[in-house]
Amino acid sequence: MWYIAKKEFNFYFKSLTGQMVIGSYLTINSLILWFFDTPYNFLNYEIVDVNLFFEISPWLLIVLICSLSMGSFSGEMSSGTLELLITKPLNPSEIFVGKFLGLTFVFCACIFMTTLNIVALNSLLTFESELDMSSLFTSYFGLFLIGLVFISISLFCSILFRNQVTAFISALTVCFFQYFFWDFLASIVTDPWKYKIISNMGIKTHYVGLSLGIIKFEDIVYLIGILIIIHMLGTNQIKKEQCK
Repeated sequence: MWYIAKKEFNFYFKSLTGQMVIGSYLTINSLILWFFDTPYNFLNYEIVDVNLFFEISPWLLIVLICSLSMGSFSGEMSSGTLELLITKPLNPSEIFVGKFLGLTFVFCACIFMTTLNIVALNSLLTFESELDMSSLFTSYFGLFLIGLVFISISLFCSILFRNQVTAFISALTVCFFQYFFWDFLASIVTDPWKYKIISNMGIKTHYVGLSLGIIKFEDIVYLIGILIIIHMLGTNQIKKEQCK
């Protein structure tokens, strides 16, 4: 399992494609937050608002993670190396978790590098002001959790399709749907009870609280629950590949 994780991590940091995807993500992130005239530009506001970073991050993370994950399984299936992988003395769960951990390490490295934006933002503050570090930690924790969910979804889509482009489009669609659709659907419902039920089905509702520094038990349970469900689905799909 750790061999697979290490292999995935090394692949993304040593391959030109992985470097381009990661570099593009960090560049676009910085351009939106500092240079482009967008609603998320820190310099457009007199009051420092670090939440702008956490508002735009899910959009960029979906594209980043789907781009990195699209070839995890589909690339191995198209090249025929998946058959070699599933014949090794590893159970399906270890194979899925190995891929998952490899991408998680890459994702963590990307998120760590975005802290440079926070450091730069903090340098603009006066000596009397400072960022709320406890709230910032909670916000990053929420970003970390939804990143794990996006990785799981993308890996599962990569198992389903041999074509990497198809895997990318399907993962992108599912991630956007699960993050944005339920919140949109809830917004057109007038009944408060139905609104709460529908909005709680999506990722966005549970992420928003965490991004604002508010920890709720139900939000953590929801995100971890999705991770467990997708892990089970991915493991089951690998078992099907072994039986072919």
